[in-house]
Amino acid sequence: MSDPQQPGFLTRLRAGLAGERDTVYLEALRTAGRAAYDEILAADELRQQLPSLWTAPPAAASQLLAAWNAFVLQTLGERFLDADYEARPATAGYVPPVTYDQAAAWLHAVGDWVSRARQARANPEYDIAMLSVVPAPLPAWAEVLVCPPEHLTALHAAVAPVREHAEVAVHALVRTGVPPQYESSVNRLRQDLAAASAAADYAAGLRTGRHHHGLHELIEQNLKQALELWFKVGQLAAMPSLLAGPRFDVWCMTDKATLNRWKQDPHAHHALIEMWRTDPSPGATLAIQAQIEAGLQTGDLWYHVPPVGDTCYFEPPFSPLYEVRRPVRIFGVAMRPGTQFAVRGGAKRGLILGPFRPTQRVNYRTR
Repeated sequence: MSDPQQPGFLTRLRAGLAGERDTVYLEALRTAGRAAYDEILAADELRQQLPSLWTAPPAAASQLLAAWNAFVLQTLGERFLDADYEARPATAGYVPPVTYDQAAAWLHAVGDWVSRARQARANPEYDIAMLSVVPAPLPAWAEVLVCPPEHLTALHAAVAPVREHAEVAVHALVRTGVPPQYESSVNRLRQDLAAASAAADYAAGLRTGRHHHGLHELIEQNLKQALELWFKVGQLAAMPSLLAGPRFDVWCMTDKATLNRWKQDPHAHHALIEMWRTDPSPGATLAIQAQIEAGLQTGDLWYHVPPVGDTCYFEPPFSPLYEVRRPVRIFGVAMRPGTQFAVRGGAKRGLILGPFRPTQRVNYRTR
């Protein structure tokens, strides 16, 4: 296998003919993201020092949660790159576009979680649950009709370290006892842990030396389910206060008339989670919604229902369309009667003024 960091001429030629992408950017992310392993070690030491995770201060729980997320994402990203290099040694340093996109989604997120873990270590008042939507989901799986065989190899390789750390985290959570009010939630957590292990074991049992499309797809589904469950379980075990439920409804600003449609759209769900995760001040965003709801109560505002098209704006948080009935000021913007507007969340927080036109294009990006 050639050096992925220094691919030669023939390697570049073969990769170009195969339509593969240069991983120089991903390798830089991989190198920087190895800080995640330092953070998971620091988190493991902290977990052993805490008398009980149930009484741990928010900063300690935040550190455990952020370190766990960074560790899982770094592990997945590295396993995907290594599995492809081993499967295609002649083009090491290059990967197919679907592998590139998947590894990039994971590795690019590592730095943010490492930063959050270190902020929690530095600030005893840090509370990640007040700044981010947690437990966070895994970044979306790359869309592909047929999962490449090396992806399954990578997923299998990621199972052991992720599984071990998740099981240790749950054991640490319950070793000092479980408060009565959390017993049902912990039982569900154990159930998720068991479901993840069962899915991974089943996927391992399905492996065969012969290729079969149906088996390939079934193995993929079970491995993805296991990793998604472990990712969530690890976060809940790190910050058990989350077992009481989310701090707020992430769909609270979404148009109620089309809410079911967006909830059934995985891209919309991921975009909304990302919007809240990257919002520098979720409280300020929720304050806009509070002003709007007050205006609806007083009759200064109403919902705008166009004669044709949907009743919402096709960008997170998929806000309803509003119309001004009496002069009003929202988010510092003075608006006259007849003005149409919607709300944009996240880092781009603000109002979008109409008039609006029907469209089928959805902007899932939040930055």
